[in-house]
Amino acid sequence: MKISITGSLGNVSRPLACRLVQQGHAVTVVSSKSERRKEIEAIGATAAIGTMEDADFLAKTFKGADAVYVMEAFETERYLDKQLNIIEAISKVVNNYKQAIQQAGVKRIVHLSSMGAHTDVGTGLLAVHYHAETILRQLPDDVSITHIRPAGFYNNLFQNIPLIKGRGFLAHLLAFRYYGLLPLLRGQTGILMANYGGADKTVWVSPLDIADVVAEELIKPFRGRNVRYVASDEMTCDQVATIIGEAIGKPYLKWVTISDKQMQTGAERFGMPKQIAKALVEMNAGIHSGLVHKDYFLNRPEKLGTVKMVDFAREFAAVYADHN
Repeated sequence: MKISITGSLGNVSRPLACRLVQQGHAVTVVSSKSERRKEIEAIGATAAIGTMEDADFLAKTFKGADAVYVMEAFETERYLDKQLNIIEAISKVVNNYKQAIQQAGVKRIVHLSSMGAHTDVGTGLLAVHYHAETILRQLPDDVSITHIRPAGFYNNLFQNIPLIKGRGFLAHLLAFRYYGLLPLLRGQTGILMANYGGADKTVWVSPLDIADVVAEELIKPFRGRNVRYVASDEMTCDQVATIIGEAIGKPYLKWVTISDKQMQTGAERFGMPKQIAKALVEMNAGIHSGLVHKDYFLNRPEKLGTVKMVDFAREFAAVYADHN
């Protein structure tokens, strides 16, 4: 099969491209970075260098493909743009995909969406995926689409490393509050913190497990429209903290729940624009209430992926050890 995939060599697209090439498919990888060309060609794929903002480029790239994998992503720096309207920006990209798919005459699409895309109410940042799915559903009925809705990426836990390291006055103050004076004097510092935590249920996924599912969907015969959830592990925030803590030598590690207001203030203090911080807080509150995971538990996958939290914890520990 001829398959085009977007996402350059990102967390999902790299293993996806490798799997498809190994299976003998002719794979084209879309990337906005010309320096990625050699890497893409090294895995046996064809590089198409251009941007998601260029619908004509996408149409030319998708032309002749038996199936196309599309996803939306921004560089982290974009989220620091105070003028960013994230729903508007993502919708523009997805409309470009829609136009390119129609121009190219592609009939099989696999779209990387997200858990929480079943609604645009009360899910904060995840509402962009609801809008993305809605736009793609406007394609003609003869275009078959599978929306892949993955759980929260394990990799998202990396952003907590500075807080878990527990350095500085604020970190020691938090350790005193949540662990007590004697544990602090014994060196117990570091914490996980958000406006969800403790006994809240969470669902996690490895990009490798997502890549497996996307590869399967791209090559199997299918007509129509459907949604497929992907997850690797399910557990409470307390259980996450225990597994990560044991892997890094901090078996006492806690995941504490703070208020929405505290989360908003903290996010803004670290440079996040107010509107993005508000959307982050709303998303986390949706995890705390169960709203984000509601449709997942109603349409749970028959089996979970193979990469468990304990497996990821080893990777986390290696990154944690290298973090200064």
